[in-house]
Amino acid sequence: MLAKVKLGLISGSALALLAACGTETPNEEAPTSTPESEASSSMESSATSNSADSSSTSSTNFEGKSFSVTYEQAVADFQEAYPDAAISSVDFDKDFGEYTFEINGFDDTQEIEWEVNAETGEETKNNTEKKDSDFDDQELMTDDVMPIDELIASSEEEAPNATMVSWNLEVDDDIKTPVFTGEFEEGNNEVDVLLNAETGEFLSTDND
Repeated sequence: MLAKVKLGLISGSALALLAACGTETPNEEAPTSTPESEASSSMESSATSNSADSSSTSSTNFEGKSFSVTYEQAVADFQEAYPDAAISSVDFDKDFGEYTFEINGFDDTQEIEWEVNAETGEETKNNTEKKDSDFDDQELMTDDVMPIDELIASSEEEAPNATMVSWNLEVDDDIKTPVFTGEFEEGNNEVDVLLNAETGEFLSTDND
C-alpha cells in the first residue's frame, strides 16, 4: 500500500512538472539582419536621398543670392510664350537692383524682347515690334550650348581674382559660333571672358 502511495506521488509530481513546462512561454529571439535585408534597407535609404536631391533646385549664385529661375526654365518659358520664334541672345544681369534673364528673339514678322525676374519668377518685360528690313540677328541654338554652370565655372578660372556680375549668350557675327561672355569686376576694372559656348574653349579676355 505504501509503495502504491509513493508511486502515485511520483506520478503526480511528474505530471505537474510536465504541465509547467508545457505552459512556459519560450523566449522569442529578435530577427537577425541578413545581407539581403541590409542591402534592401540601404537601397531604400539611397532612393529617398536621391528623391530629395532631385526635388531641390540648383541655381547660380551672384552676390551670395540664390535664384528660383534657372537659365533652362527661362528659355522654356520664352519658347512656350513664342513657340514659333527663334532666340538670338540671352542676358543674365542686374536690372533695377534685381537679377533678370532677358531673352531676345524673332520670328518671320517681329522682334521680341522678353524678361523674367530670376529671383521671383515674375515676367517683367514682354515687348514686340515689327522686324526691320535690315534685321540680321542669328539664331542661338540653345540645345547646342554647354550647361551654363560649366561655362560660368570655366570663365571664372580665367578671372580668378574678379567677381562675376553678369553673363551673355549670343552668336558671334564673325566666327558664326555661339559665344558665352562672362562679365566680371576686378576693383575698378571690368573684365570680359569669352568662351565657345558649344565646347567651353577659351577664346579671349577683354579688359576695360
